[in-house]
Amino acid sequence: MRVDDTDIQFDVTGDGEPMLLIHGSNLADGLRPLASALRRHAPWLTPVRYHRRGMGGSTGRDGKPWQGEPVSVERHAADALALLDALGLPSAHIVGYSYGGTVAIEAALAAPGRVRSLILVEPTLREVPAASLFMQEIAPVMDRYGAGDMAGAVTASLTALDAEHWREPLATIGPDAFDQAVRDGEFFYRAERPSLEDWTFSAQRAAAVRAPVLSVLGTRSGAFFEEGRELIHQRFPHCADADIPGANHLLYLQAPETIAGEVARFLRP
Repeated sequence: MRVDDTDIQFDVTGDGEPMLLIHGSNLADGLRPLASALRRHAPWLTPVRYHRRGMGGSTGRDGKPWQGEPVSVERHAADALALLDALGLPSAHIVGYSYGGTVAIEAALAAPGRVRSLILVEPTLREVPAASLFMQEIAPVMDRYGAGDMAGAVTASLTALDAEHWREPLATIGPDAFDQAVRDGEFFYRAERPSLEDWTFSAQRAAAVRAPVLSVLGTRSGAFFEEGRELIHQRFPHCADADIPGANHLLYLQAPETIAGEVARFLRP
């Protein structure tokens, strides 16, 4: 579907309350297992899963393959809202994971009246104190991206999160999941990461968001994401929490059923 100046690939399952799922930095189909789990745990919801511009089956500007231009958090948030427009949806629940969580926050700040609820699964928030240490820890991964070793960078990042078991949950996305992670990871590194450093979580704009907010956090995800939750609570004092036992930043693959259950409990009519 043409959305503003790009062609967006999307999938809609069901005919209930719309829930827009915004994926993370390196897997356009990464939230497919969660969307399926949501249909089981919350059948009154209709997951709307899409590929962000330049990733997966979506194009870059003017319907062409990505040409190297930077893509900002604000641009992605505008795409998400424009997709709702194209689907004839005045509002939706919004779920965002990692970088997609940052995009989800920006969409809520830009159009608070269009958000029925905001589900934040470990968004990437560079303003927290632990960000500098986190960036030091992932520096070897970034170095591999910079050297053009995209497969090595993806392998290193997944291994750092779950040294022995990442292949099995990754396979739940599909047989080409690793190749997709390599392609989409390169796009994140070259197009999205630079502008992420310029985005700020505005307290003034956040004050306008009245929708229910849920912070989803793995109990093994570490200080960067724990401090991210603290910042979410500062910006959205009405925020509720859901902890995913034994999970880390791969929680969207490790525990989609548990996450879906927590979302269902949070939103149950």
